[in-house]
Amino acid sequence: MRVYPRVTLGEIVEINPGLPKGIRPNEDAPLSFVPMAAVCAHAGAIVNSETRLFKEVSKGFTLFVDRDVLFAKITPCMENGKAAIARDLLSGQGAGSTEFFVLRTTSVVLPEFIYYFIRRPSFRAACKANFTGSAGQQRVPKSYLEKVQLILPPLDEQRRIVTLLDRAAEIRLRAEAARAKARAIIPALFLDTFGDPTTNPMGWPTLPLAEVADIGSGITKGRRLNGQATASAPYLRVANVQDGYLDLRDMKEIEVTPADFTRYALRPGDLLMTEGGDPDKLGRCAIWRGAIGGCLHQNHIFRVRVSQKLLPAYTASLIQSPYGKSYFLRVAKRTTGIATINKRQLGGFPVLIPRLNLQIDFAERVQRIELLVRSFDTAAAKAAAMAAALSAEIFDFPPLQGNSHAGSETRE
Repeated sequence: MRVYPRVTLGEIVEINPGLPKGIRPNEDAPLSFVPMAAVCAHAGAIVNSETRLFKEVSKGFTLFVDRDVLFAKITPCMENGKAAIARDLLSGQGAGSTEFFVLRTTSVVLPEFIYYFIRRPSFRAACKANFTGSAGQQRVPKSYLEKVQLILPPLDEQRRIVTLLDRAAEIRLRAEAARAKARAIIPALFLDTFGDPTTNPMGWPTLPLAEVADIGSGITKGRRLNGQATASAPYLRVANVQDGYLDLRDMKEIEVTPADFTRYALRPGDLLMTEGGDPDKLGRCAIWRGAIGGCLHQNHIFRVRVSQKLLPAYTASLIQSPYGKSYFLRVAKRTTGIATINKRQLGGFPVLIPRLNLQIDFAERVQRIELLVRSFDTAAAKAAAMAAALSAEIFDFPPLQGNSHAGSETRE
């Protein structure tokens, strides 16, 4: 059984140490400048640094060097996961927002090990619970970070853990890249197969969507059940419907009656379209493939069940095309920052009706692309599960009572 010491973060990293002793650039020396916006919360990396002279940032900014770990201290950046390892800085030095904590590792710990420790959702939740300050300006106090506990494997074991977590992160990024490529390929394939619907060069006949599809609304949560027999059913919300795919990682449930199942249960091939949101995201649409049995959907999502004249893959791509987006933006009701459409407006969407053999060929090619994307998604899900299990094993453990010390031990 391996025995690792339990330490506090303050015992193994320097917090906001400034530039190392003996290092002071020339006043006119250029260095990398990292505002908060330059750190991508999703990727956990610096994505767009600037160049400034040392004399412009030597005072009033946070100073750091290559391989320092940056961690946002202020809400909501901290909760969103804004953290990164500083890499490839000009002359190895940088400056940035005063809302960053700089964590400089000592000889006993790797920066990557600390990075993965602070990127965990459970760590950020604990930081949020210890915020200080007024609403909108709450921050993680330095005194809290100094006392956070973690276990400290030897450097070789830290390298092994970091390698595994790096691999999981790389697989996730590859899956996202594959999905992005698919989102680019399918619209191009649509135009190649059917032509630009805006000009309709093929002269396809056009009908309102309501004449070639059954359009249904979803179920309202919180309605009165009046003592009827109920059961729990999975329930799709607006957040689950993305542009071209369904995100089923966070599914909720709702109490429903047998009549609800009859009226609202989804069938494979149903299109799901959101009724509103940011104008640039209006008309998010995805196809339900039957991944979860007995699934229903929220009343802010339209269900479109196409007739024999249309295939779901074609109809979804038409809705998501610039032609479709333009129509929905034109007819939408707008309030502050939000655009919404109603069932009548959706039913009036002018649908071009191509020959069925072309739709079938298009759907088969789309299916092959989606199968490839799903294979990446499956690999990413397995990698994420592995990373979560490894992180829980290494980083999540009951805290000691009172303050910890470097001599305390944790057993695996």
